[in-house]
Formats: sequence, C-alpha cells, structure tokens
Amino acid sequence: MFAGFEKSRTFLATLLIVMVCLGVAAASRVCSAQSAAPGQASTLMEQARAAAVAGRFVDAIADYGETLRIAPRNVDAAIGLAQAYRAVHNLDAAKLTLEQARREHPKSAAPLAMLGDLDLELQTYDAAIAHLTAALALAPANLDARNRLAVAYKAKGGAADKADALEQIAKVLGRDPQNALALYTRAEIYADENRDGLALPDAEKVVELQPENSRGRELLGKILVRAPARAAPEEIARRCGRAVLALEPLVNAAGTSASADSETLFLLSRAYRCAGQDERAAAALEEFEKASQNDRTTKENQTQAKHLVQQADELAMKNDFAGSLAVLQQSIAMDATYPGAYSQLAKLYYSAGDIAKASEAIGQALARAPYHPEYLYVQGRILERQGKLDDALGAFQRTVLVNPKESDAYFEMGAIYQQRGQRGEARAAYLKAVEISPEDPDYKRALAGLSGGTGATP
Repeated sequence: MFAGFEKSRTFLATLLIVMVCLGVAAASRVCSAQSAAPGQASTLMEQARAAAVAGRFVDAIADYGETLRIAPRNVDAAIGLAQAYRAVHNLDAAKLTLEQARREHPKSAAPLAMLGDLDLELQTYDAAIAHLTAALALAPANLDARNRLAVAYKAKGGAADKADALEQIAKVLGRDPQNALALYTRAEIYADENRDGLALPDAEKVVELQPENSRGRELLGKILVRAPARAAPEEIARRCGRAVLALEPLVNAAGTSASADSETLFLLSRAYRCAGQDERAAAALEEFEKASQNDRTTKENQTQAKHLVQQADELAMKNDFAGSLAVLQQSIAMDATYPGAYSQLAKLYYSAGDIAKASEAIGQALARAPYHPEYLYVQGRILERQGKLDDALGAFQRTVLVNPKESDAYFEMGAIYQQRGQRGEARAAYLKAVEISPEDPDYKRALAGLSGGTGATP
C-alpha cells in the first residue's frame, strides 16, 4: 500500500553533492556552471553565503557543492557546506564534510573547531575536547574555540574536567576580560559548586554586558536568592530585591506570566518571598504551577502524538484507512505542531487516491519542517501524481540536496525522465540510485531496461 514510501532512510550522507543535471530550478543553475573557470568559484561562494543568510539552505548547499566541484580544496566552501547541512539538520553530512576538510587541510584550525562545535551539539564531549584541543594547537588565539573547549570540559562534569574548564576560561579572559560566554561558563561552574561569592560577580558582569541574555539573568537570580546562611535579614532582602530586578524583565518579555518559563517563575516567586513581597510571591508561584503543568501536558501530548502516528502507520499497512485516519486526527489534536502526523496523513491520502488532500497535508508537514528529506520526497511523489513533472523534479532535487543519499528520489527522477523519453537523464539518475543502493532490485531493473537488459554502465 505504501510501496516507495517505506524504504530505509538510514544511509549516511556523502561529502559532496553529486548533482544530476536534470533541468530543475536549483540544479540548472549549478549544472550550468560545471564547465566554469575556477575564477567563478568566488561568485558561487557569494551566492552561497547570501542564500544561507536568507535562510535558503538548499540553494546554499547547491552553490557550496558546486564551488567545491570547481575548487575542490576550498576550505571556506567546505565549512559553509557543513554549516548549511547543519541548518537542515543533516548532521551526518556535516560531519563527513568537516572530516574530509580536516584531512585535506591539516594546517587549518577551522574544520577542527567546527567539528568540536558539532561534537558539542551531539554531546560527544571527549571527541569535542580532542577536536578543539587540536584546533587550538594550530590557532591558540581562537577564543571561540577555547570557549567551546571550556564548555566541553564543563559538560563532562568531573572535578578534573571543571578544573580544565576554568583553566581555559582564564586564558580567554586574559585576552578578553569582557567575554560574556567565558564569564557565564565560569559563573555556572562556581554556582554548581556553591561558591556563590565567586559566581556572583561573574553573573552580574554577564547581565551588564548582555542585558537581554535570559540565561545570564536566570543564573544571576538563582545565585542572589540563594543567600548565605549567616547573612543578615536586611542583606537577604537586598539580595532578593536585586534578584527581582534581574528576573522580572524575563517575565515581562514573555508578554504574560502564563507564557514565561516555569523555572523563571519559580525563581521569581522565591525572590518576591524573601524580598517581603508576599502577594507577588503567591501570584508568581501560582503561575509557576500553571506553567509546570502546561509543560508536563505538552510533553505528554508530544510523546502520545508520536505513538499515535506509529499506530496509524501500522493500521495503514493493514489497509485500515478509516482506522488510520481516525488515529492521525487524534495525533494532530494532541500535538498540532508534530510534522510527522501530517506526512503520514499525506501518504494515507495518496494511497487512497485523494491527491488534493495529500497535497494539503504534506504542505502542512513542510511548513513545520521545510528541509526534512522524507517530506520533500513525499511532496515530489504527490506532484508527480498530479502530472506536475517539473515541480516534482524540483522536489526530488531538493531532497537529494538536503540528503545526497536519498536513492528513492534519484529513482523517481529517472522514472520521470524515462516517461519523457529523455534516456540520458534517466540513465544518470538510475545510475546514482543504484550506486547508493546497489541491492535494490527496482533500481537495477530500471537501469537494465535502459541498458538493453544488460544493466551495464556507460
């Protein structure tokens, strides 16, 4: 029932985009540059950067990829490509891109520093420490990398790791005494160790340097309301009054107390209480309880919505359209923000032949996750069914730009071009699909059909 939609999505992405010049919008611009002189790499780089700044990450990936085709050892293009992959949540492709750049540019700190930053995102802290240490060996003055190294040490959490973090922070502040991230990280370390006398001036400096830094204000409020046990009542009241001043702007910025962060509301209620503002303390505590309950309900609904989508998929595989549809509607009622429910709904309508509703549903999924390769692929299939072949090719092209290992998308490109009688383009697309998934019988059969039954490559 869902043939073509249920193939594995677990392949790792490759380093460079392997573009098949199929005449769609993103590809045509890139493919037209394949014979370009190396001097045009700078123009492509400018296009790529502009696209990334504008949030057009698919175009950025295409342009960075073509820059690397023209100038394979352009480290800035490799870094840009990795950043664009991260923006579309393809961390595997970003990592492979950076690892290749590190091998090709052993004297450049940039790929190592970005690998360390990616490791932090993946919470692989030992790898982050190794990469960032190597980057700093090449570029000791790189304060961003040193800050990230301190964060990695802190995240590991051991006593020796915290000492290493403080050592790195001292080096950052030795060069830049106003570095807010270093001050914040050090304040957190001291606060976690209940060394509030050391944490407080750092947290105050962070808020002074960055008044809009919500995390800095929360940390300052936390330190202030945790008054020393032997502090005089007037000192406690003074500290709590300062905590109120630090925390109230966060609630005001949220618009209403109901939309404020629950932890902030809890800290603010404590600050009001010890500052002698009992009515405000009670109101803030009530809002905290509401926000906490809302947080719990939201998380429970999100979890339940995902389970319901899985249940709907199982019912669909049993050809229970009505049951699957009912469960998906329940999922959307539980969490209207979850894009997977709309994608599953699109596949359900597609299989039932209601293409208009399928198109509407996949549009909802992409509105919530515009770079998800599966949703782009489903959109392509729907457009293909509608006879909008150019638009379908565009959707499939975006799919392989976001994840170059999406073999299904290459296969569908081949099918469209074969339908049009454009055998050369169809052959190129089928070859790419077979290269990615050499054991898939459908891909091999399609290629063999174009090769006179031999399946031979040109």
